[in-house]
Amino acid sequence: MTDLQCPATAVLLDDAAPPPQWTARLRVAERFTARDEAELTALVEDAADLFRGETFVVAAPAGDIEEALRRRGVVGRAPAVVEVDSAGWRSRPAP
Repeated sequence: MTDLQCPATAVLLDDAAPPPQWTARLRVAERFTARDEAELTALVEDAADLFRGETFVVAAPAGDIEEALRRRGVVGRAPAVVEVDSAGWRSRPAP
């Protein structure tokens, strides 16, 4: 079934690296920090419900970002941009 609401956009950043310059152009609703893959996943899932149609940023260890993406069938690594809705996570190009 198709999600009738706008997806949220999650920007996943390596917490050990400076953010890419393109992040300065984003209108960001909220910023979060995650300590591990489980916390990252929970933050993304919860924030996606709260910030439909908006962009939020999560900084976490690069390996945890890669693992969270892999577990959701998304190929990629930090920095990553993903749309999140009830249908799952989908990779999007960086703006």
